[in-house]
Amino acid sequence: MTENDLNRTLTELNKNVEILNRRLGGSWTHLWRGILSGFGYVAGALVAIIIIGWVLNVVGIIPAFRTQVESLKNSFQQAQTQSRAIGK
Repeated sequence: MTENDLNRTLTELNKNVEILNRRLGGSWTHLWRGILSGFGYVAGALVAIIIIGWVLNVVGIIPAFRTQVESLKNSFQQAQTQSRAIGK
């Protein structure tokens, strides 16, 4: 290889690296993508835990929350009877 070929190859390599850097973004972009994806995973896990806990409460498997579920059911029933009484 001659010196001109080596310079041409290095120039092409630098151009390709610059193109890749523009397409992929800088390190700050990767940092923010990582932070946001981590936040998404945590938020998704919290939503899943809340939904599972709510389903277990409604079914009555968790006894500690059974009284709260019963009070909510009673509140809904009272609201329904009051709305029926007002509608008549």
